[in-house]
Amino acid sequence: MKSLLKMMIGLAFAFWFFILWACKSLLSSDIPVTISSWDTILFSFSYLVSTVVALIYVRFTPNGKIHIFLSIPTLLWGLSAAQVFTHQYHSYDTLMSVIGLIGSGAIMLFSILMQHN
Repeated sequence: MKSLLKMMIGLAFAFWFFILWACKSLLSSDIPVTISSWDTILFSFSYLVSTVVALIYVRFTPNGKIHIFLSIPTLLWGLSAAQVFTHQYHSYDTLMSVIGLIGSGAIMLFSILMQHN
């Protein structure tokens, strides 16, 4: 029962980080890209809170294996970051992609490190 609960929480985190990626993609989908500073601040704050909650979950849950569930959202963030570095659309778009990639990567790295301990 405990492993099922951990799996459901991992899926919830993966779904939430996918939703954050989709919101960022919607913000930057217009051509030309027009992202306000308020949108960037709101996104950054929500992503920071989500990352902190996920890191706390990884820290206090033995064998959480959240890195398995976050592999796809991290891949999406990586592709998004590669795209904005290649095309240089908008500085706020680049900032949001980098924040997303660093946050997801940090959660995955911390989860893998906690898995080996």
